[in-house]
Amino acid sequence: MAETKFIVQHPFDAESSGDCVLRACDGTEFKVSRAILSFASSIFRDMFSLPPAAGGGKDQNDISVIPVGEDASTLQVLLQMIYPVDPPSITSFQLVQKLVAACDKYFISPAKLRLHLRDALNDDQFIKEDPLACYALLWKLGWEEEAIKASRFTHTLELTESSIGKKLVEQSGDMEALFQLLRLKDSREEALDGLLSLVTDITQYPCRAEGRHALSVIVNLDYTERRVGLKQKLKEPYPDAQDVENFLGFTVTASAACVMCRELRAARLHTIRVKVIEALTGYPQAISGLPSRK
Repeated sequence: MAETKFIVQHPFDAESSGDCVLRACDGTEFKVSRAILSFASSIFRDMFSLPPAAGGGKDQNDISVIPVGEDASTLQVLLQMIYPVDPPSITSFQLVQKLVAACDKYFISPAKLRLHLRDALNDDQFIKEDPLACYALLWKLGWEEEAIKASRFTHTLELTESSIGKKLVEQSGDMEALFQLLRLKDSREEALDGLLSLVTDITQYPCRAEGRHALSVIVNLDYTERRVGLKQKLKEPYPDAQDVENFLGFTVTASAACVMCRELRAARLHTIRVKVIEALTGYPQAISGLPSRK
């Protein structure tokens, strides 16, 4: 099957009024304005003042052609970030990584980077693509609010594995990025027992309509099994405790099927659910913040 040719969008296509051509690593050419690129990047400004590089030269219209290392998709979005045009569409976390590298390479303003990439790096789907890399990148950029959110998605990672820890430190450039996640993991482990204690085994609540039967709260599993199950549920970035019986491993049952028992069961479940949801607001789900940078 023939490979689909990349379509260069306006105002970087051959019909544009640009006075220079940037050639992507895959051969795609973008006609650009030296003035706009020079204003956005001192690297581009210096590049335009140098003699043609290998693989460059002039095109058929005697316009300078400068080869760059970025692929066509990355280069087009990068140019859209620089030009006074509609914001570009950021389609994947991999593209975000390439754009960050390109902005760093060309000394493009961090404010412009934040303007165009913040929404993407706040998107749950982007974070889920690679939680570790996303957290590491946000840490490296110093974007505290976004890094805190991304840390919620790292609970399934085995941080004690040397390969994962090494990768995180390399990508973030800071050992503290790993230490914060390890401290978070420890504090989550310690707080598990507090959640489990919200439901005690076999508690009786007599029916107000008939004294001969009662409502019972029964814990279904032994403590270790409940702890393992709850720990697994809490790996979600935003745990859902609406089905509180399943969440904490218990059931509320009535010895008879009367209207008052059903109402009492619903009220008891609501009370427990409220307590659990309130407790979850204080459960350690994310790092506390980034260290101050001098």
